[in-house]
Amino acid sequence: MEFLPWKTINLDGSFRVTAPESVSEEILEEVCDGVTFRFNSDLEEVRLEILLNAPWGWKECFPVSEQENPPAKFICRLISRSTGRRTLVELEDGGMDCWFTETSFKSLREGEELRVEALLVRTIDLEKSSDGLADKKGQIIGRSNIHTVQFISDSASDDSLFKLRWIEFPSSSRKQLWRLIPGEPPVVELNSGVPSSLRQLLMSRSTGRQGGALQRDAIFVSICSSIWPILVSDILQKLQHVVDVSPSIEESEAIETLSKWQLKILSLFAPGLLTTSHPIHEALPLIVLELKSPTGFSRLMLKLPELIQEETKLLQLAELMASSPQIKLKNDRDVSGLNEASAA
Repeated sequence: MEFLPWKTINLDGSFRVTAPESVSEEILEEVCDGVTFRFNSDLEEVRLEILLNAPWGWKECFPVSEQENPPAKFICRLISRSTGRRTLVELEDGGMDCWFTETSFKSLREGEELRVEALLVRTIDLEKSSDGLADKKGQIIGRSNIHTVQFISDSASDDSLFKLRWIEFPSSSRKQLWRLIPGEPPVVELNSGVPSSLRQLLMSRSTGRQGGALQRDAIFVSICSSIWPILVSDILQKLQHVVDVSPSIEESEAIETLSKWQLKILSLFAPGLLTTSHPIHEALPLIVLELKSPTGFSRLMLKLPELIQEETKLLQLAELMASSPQIKLKNDRDVSGLNEASAA
């Protein structure tokens, strides 16, 4: 714990976070005190158990007159590295210096990471200051190291933003590289009739920022420029309809009408569509608030092309598409009846 001008205590080693409904736990080797919890179900409501065994001598951080019933509380602070959400959970005294609580966490995206730490905080001012001891309400007396917790669903492969499928296009469309088939997730069909070298390039799973991966992503950038506006505008139109039907609806309730896939898509763009900077969990309801205002939908749609064309954003979107699950190549000569939302 960093230096403070009053007596403190280290809570690390006595603090742990578990997810009792997880099916497995894996150590995150790239960070200290990191663990990944895997679940068979989705991540709509993850139950966390937080346990802290107060270290010996913690009451000595208070004046003798307060040590029998210290004016303090143990809390757990959870900060999402993915969305910026912050949550404080107070631990309850379970006796024998054991502090415990249960809380639920709604993960907004696959692989979301939390920075979790335990704190011992003073709850009232000390009437008469005591040298070397905390004497103000809110002063931190104890702290653990930061633990990194990540949530992953075993069904993650079914939760992709896109699916890619190679298919033989009809002769009338032989010069067409791709087309979009609506759905959740939508399917981007790629023309298997393109030269084999191009097909191998687009099927590359490389993650490096050079060579084939760079060329592959450059092609997906051109596809993204057409596809993402279609997807985001459809979601905004749905929210606009919800707002028009129920003008008094709470912003959070309107967001809850979106499917899990729609929420993931909108989360990628919501902060950038606003004129001021906000983390994802704050930006989503503000999008609804914008749609409630006159010409709000038009303002968001005018902002969208500029946002998508930002170099770093476009590259991120292209990488997301390029890493999508690829459905096994198949032949289909009679595809003229498919509902095509867009084409290259």
